[in-house]
Amino acid sequence: MVSDVIQLLHAAPFEAFQIVTSSGTRYRVTSADHANVNPQRNRVVVWFNDDSSVTLWGLHIAAVEKEAPPKAEAA
Repeated sequence: MVSDVIQLLHAAPFEAFQIVTSSGTRYRVTSADHANVNPQRNRVVVWFNDDSSVTLWGLHIAAVEKEAPPKAEAA
């Protein structure tokens, strides 16, 4: 799953996604600057707009989900 996170962080154009842990907690990654993977590729850090962060062990990442693109408004 960590390799999926890396792929989404480097996608162009970037699309927001969510990391789902084995406990069911979801962490939204809104930009490539809001997450990073350590050099050993076994942890992901997600930063939030309030300057807090969470470190996730790769073994506890159950899913990585792309968010649905915003719907175009009807004319």
